[in-house]
Amino acid sequence: MSQFAAALGAAVAAVGVGSVVVARSWPVPTGRHRATRPADEEQLLRPVEALDQTEAHCPVQDRPTLQLRLATGGTCCTECRHTTAPITTGD
Repeated sequence: MSQFAAALGAAVAAVGVGSVVVARSWPVPTGRHRATRPADEEQLLRPVEALDQTEAHCPVQDRPTLQLRLATGGTCCTECRHTTAPITTGD
């Protein structure tokens, strides 16, 4: 085998090994590109609940804000997402 063929073979092998090293170190997606799921009280409202809006006092912001009335009877502030529990009587 000639020296030229040996040098050409070594160059091809070096390029192959180098490309494998680069390909393995390339950043790959981890599957975590989506945001984490919010907690139960922070989940988005159903479209039916978003239809019933009213202006009410937000205890967190201490001022009147736009509130959404929930099907459970409580309200949810549209600015800070603070949810108030429904008023229940001790019957």
